[in-house]
Amino acid sequence: MCNGISHLKLRKKYFRGLQDKKFNIDSMQAYIRQKPELDKMLERIIHKYINKRGVPKILDACCGIGHLSIHMHEKFPNAKFLGIDETSYLIKEAQKLSMDAENVQFKVADIYSLPKKYKKEFDISICWKTLTWFPCYEDALRALFAVTKKHIFISSLFYEGDIDFHIEVREHTKERGAKGVSSHHNIYSLPRFKRFVQSLGAKRMRIADFDIGIDLPRKDLNRMGTYTLSLKNGKRMQMSGALPMPWKIITIDL
Repeated sequence: MCNGISHLKLRKKYFRGLQDKKFNIDSMQAYIRQKPELDKMLERIIHKYINKRGVPKILDACCGIGHLSIHMHEKFPNAKFLGIDETSYLIKEAQKLSMDAENVQFKVADIYSLPKKYKKEFDISICWKTLTWFPCYEDALRALFAVTKKHIFISSLFYEGDIDFHIEVREHTKERGAKGVSSHHNIYSLPRFKRFVQSLGAKRMRIADFDIGIDLPRKDLNRMGTYTLSLKNGKRMQMSGALPMPWKIITIDL
């Protein structure tokens, strides 16, 4: 069943093991030490939306350990950031890492419950590198529309045709994989996604392809992880395990 409740049940199993928790934190801390290329692209796109008069309120939905808000808060000191994630140990790590950031706050909450508390509360909402790992995107997008006044920024994996790819990945070397729990790695149909966003009342959408500009080595054949393959046209294809990662950044005006 593709809804918010089933997603939360899966995540409770997915993040349960102590070794998996440590692996998740360690892998996310790498984003603190070195800003990902996809995040740099977001900062370039979002700059004109934040660098205006006033104090924009920004939601970082499904923030993990908060690397995105932690990097952005100094660049945009006039903004106030709220990062939420339903995984409490990730939020504890985010709070620890952001102790000196006065314009950043982190709370435990799931994206589906946000409309109950934050009705049209945020000028900008960001859901970054997350929808791909959900069973589906519809409920999450409805929630973002409900809490956002002006702009939503999303990055996810998309296919140009009218085909959705719902892929389950089981990493046997991880605790959750050994127990039979799989994760999602979905590539969504871009035309269908656009039609759904328009049905929610979006005024405008802008879509940018992400072309990674650096080489990333493959580190572990037994774990999912980002690496690149060189193509004949001189570009790079971003991969995770055996699966392609066609990232796009989508700006939605409300």
